[in-house]
Amino acid sequence: MKKLMTAIYTTLLVLTLAACGNGGDGGGENEAFQIYTTVFPLKSFAEQIGGDTVDVETIYPNGVDVHSYEPTQKEMIGFAGGDLFLYTTDEFDPVAEKIKNAVGDHSKFYAAGAGISEDDFIAMHEGHDHGEEGHDHDEEEHEHGSEDPHIWLDPIFSLQMAESVKDRLVEMNPEQEALYTENFETLADDIKDIDAEFKSITKAPVRDTIYISHESLGYLAGRYHFNQVGITGMNNQEPSQQELVEIIENVEAHEAPYILYEQNLTSKIADTIRRETNTEPLEFHNLSVLTDRDPNDATYQSLMRENVRVIDRALNE
Repeated sequence: MKKLMTAIYTTLLVLTLAACGNGGDGGGENEAFQIYTTVFPLKSFAEQIGGDTVDVETIYPNGVDVHSYEPTQKEMIGFAGGDLFLYTTDEFDPVAEKIKNAVGDHSKFYAAGAGISEDDFIAMHEGHDHGEEGHDHDEEEHEHGSEDPHIWLDPIFSLQMAESVKDRLVEMNPEQEALYTENFETLADDIKDIDAEFKSITKAPVRDTIYISHESLGYLAGRYHFNQVGITGMNNQEPSQQELVEIIENVEAHEAPYILYEQNLTSKIADTIRRETNTEPLEFHNLSVLTDRDPNDATYQSLMRENVRVIDRALNE
């Protein structure tokens, strides 16, 4: 029955899209290109680089857990009407793959992170999943960094994706190449400054391990040489009772003052550990989605600069 309903759903979607015609045809005189993105950093990059020549929306509602988000048929029809759909990579953005399979040729899909090699992903993630005293919810799942989708938290990877977005916009609208290049260079300078700030605060840290409610720091930890201990795993797998006891003992032994929470996720287990260890909560923004608490003018840079301050506190206070 489930397979039958899926087939019917897909057929209805294809017929609806056929009736609507092909994707948007923006970019005409004084007409902005309609761009949809998955995670917020791609929206921020496209807006900053494209300026008034683009109209950019993320597919994720504020505060949603991107691990469990399922687009509706109506939403996918809307996405198909755009001029471009930006996502990170086929491996890390399964919802984009699902939308791509559903809408077929009715929109142009572009993987901004496709140029980053698997070796680079592994190099930045390897050895920093949990820390020496951490736990392993699923050893096979975490044998390398390719299970971690949070590549945008690494400023160097984000710089590469931003440049890729710039190149794609130039292809779409070559008459605006000078504008896109200038805007990208401004963005690139900001991202390089953020990289320098992270290097500064991690050069000689007071402690080398950060405890966080959910594993999202792998690439940051790999790039800047600290360890993360995720209380729940990449797909929110909960620790066993023994692992929970070990985490509490390690937090107390290392006198860690903080446990990091993410802006769009809650964790009762992290709450329990925080109470047992008398640690303080710090909010870390994983940037996958905004929340209603974020300012309307939030950018990749503004959120990442706040993350620099949070990581600095966790490692040095």
